[in-house]
Amino acid sequence: MSKSPASPIKISDEKLDRFSFVRAYHTPPQQSRTTTKDQIKNVSSGSSVTKSKCSVSRFIGFELLILLLLLVLAALIIPIVVVVLDTRSSPCSTTYSQTFTSGVTTTTQCTAWVAFTNSLTCSSYSLMRIYGSNDPVGITVDSSSVVTAFAQSLRYNFTFGISYNGITWRVGPCGNGGEIGATGSLCACGSGYTMRPCYTSPNWGGIVGTTCNAATQTMSLHFE
Repeated sequence: MSKSPASPIKISDEKLDRFSFVRAYHTPPQQSRTTTKDQIKNVSSGSSVTKSKCSVSRFIGFELLILLLLLVLAALIIPIVVVVLDTRSSPCSTTYSQTFTSGVTTTTQCTAWVAFTNSLTCSSYSLMRIYGSNDPVGITVDSSSVVTAFAQSLRYNFTFGISYNGITWRVGPCGNGGEIGATGSLCACGSGYTMRPCYTSPNWGGIVGTTCNAATQTMSLHFE
């Protein structure tokens, strides 16, 4: 007995629609996947930009810190350099200072005086001060031309005279060396400020008082 051919299976349109709906639900469209990847890329890109900004900020902060340290270092070094330069800028500063005993002719005081006057080799000086134990302040001359003339006169032992600030100064030879005084006279007794350490008698000068047979005292002369 022959079997009749099986009738074809029919799937209703309703079932097909459901199947299509399920498939569509479980298989996202390609466009959605692309959008998701783009979003991931955007997130990664944003993270990189943030990291880059952080790196730049750290670098700038590091540079500012270095700059601050350099400024502090400069503030410490500059005053030291100024002090050193100031010291180097006054190589002509020199002082003669000796103690003289009343009634005693000078010896070592004269030797020191000759060495002092020979050391006045700078081309110019800006200040001179004569003082001593009788007057620690003394008299100061701050005219460069006048002070330089004083120094050259003492070094080369020639005569020079000038009135400055109401005081008559005389510089020149006296005894075995030079003399400088503010009494208006040269190599003569008087009263005031006079230094003649190489005179051949106890009349070696004096500060604020007689310049002959003066009392024991210290006399000083400074150039710079």
